[in-house]
Amino acid sequence: MRILAAQVDRHRRLLTCIERKRQAIRGADIDGITKLCQAEQRIAHRLGELEKQRLALVGRLTERTAPRAAKPLSLREIAALADPERRRRLEALAETLREMIGRVRRESSIVTAAANALSRHMTGIMQTVNAALSRVGVYERRGRIAVGTQMDFCVDVKS
Repeated sequence: MRILAAQVDRHRRLLTCIERKRQAIRGADIDGITKLCQAEQRIAHRLGELEKQRLALVGRLTERTAPRAAKPLSLREIAALADPERRRRLEALAETLREMIGRVRRESSIVTAAANALSRHMTGIMQTVNAALSRVGVYERRGRIAVGTQMDFCVDVKS
């Protein structure tokens, strides 16, 4: 139960990061987005560690209770072996975890779409600025102004 509770907690933290990232994207706060992505990576790494622990524990429980099982026991099968109070808590934690994972997936896909839209917008701005500063007006095959073309500038150092 400790591992499941920790997984639920980490998914809650992940949802908080995702919501904060959504706000950072809304405000085009690139530094904030970067910091939140790093925080998400740390949480995801910890979730990976917890999942390894959970799988190892399920493997040990399967060996003890059903040594001839073709596959590891499911959480429902493990809960069925527990006393009624533990079974109820395990099933409740498992349901909460399933809901949290679903929310993380939905919210994450929304934020990913928003981040992609922001990226496209910023790319368009950069192309517009580049076009305004470029005397050459060189275009790529896709009809975009080629970034990185030589641009000539004049600076009046006497004034």
